[in-house]
Amino acid sequence: MNKSIAFVKLDLVTVKPYLTWKNLMIFTAVGLLLVVTSGSGLTAIAMVMAYAALYVSYPFAVGEKNGIDALYVTLSIKRNTVVLGRYLFMLFVDIVAALFAYAFACLVLTVMQKEFNALETLLVTGGLFWAYSLIQTVQLPIYFKLGYAKAKAIAYLPFVGLPLAVILLSSFLKSHLPMEQVLDYFASNPIMIALIVAGVWTVAMLLSFRVSIIGYNKRDF
Repeated sequence: MNKSIAFVKLDLVTVKPYLTWKNLMIFTAVGLLLVVTSGSGLTAIAMVMAYAALYVSYPFAVGEKNGIDALYVTLSIKRNTVVLGRYLFMLFVDIVAALFAYAFACLVLTVMQKEFNALETLLVTGGLFWAYSLIQTVQLPIYFKLGYAKAKAIAYLPFVGLPLAVILLSSFLKSHLPMEQVLDYFASNPIMIALIVAGVWTVAMLLSFRVSIIGYNKRDF
């Protein structure tokens, strides 16, 4: 575990050149524009979480460009350790992004004297964390199996596929299930929702981790 945590630190060093004040100012300006035009902080939260998801792929790009994976092999570092470190890095980035997005929405809406619903914003932030981390459970195995250069076009498809799947599933459920009764049931059983969400996330993360290990172990460096 200590070695995997060291990889998290290494990945942070890798993305540090991209975490510039210039980029932060651009993100802040775009976030402010979204809040002003929509009157809500939810769109700004979604933007921050989306950018965070993109940053997770940077260590793959930098590592492939500089032959770092081959260096790991030379140093006899276990590939399972590399994979675990990258997943911990993903979770760290997503959690920090979620906290920053929530604080940003709270601050901006308070300064602008707009209505801020703390619980609603928290639920949306948690939902976006869940959604983007699920997208990354699809992306990471592709990166580990193919490498960044070959996988980058395929790996971004989940950003389109997941929203499309949600739309199709919602349409199917509306036409085949009494949605009002279903929504009323979930509204009266929030613990059930939390368990389902946590269960889906945990299973997806474990399966993704396992597939990543298999794919990474088969690559030649």
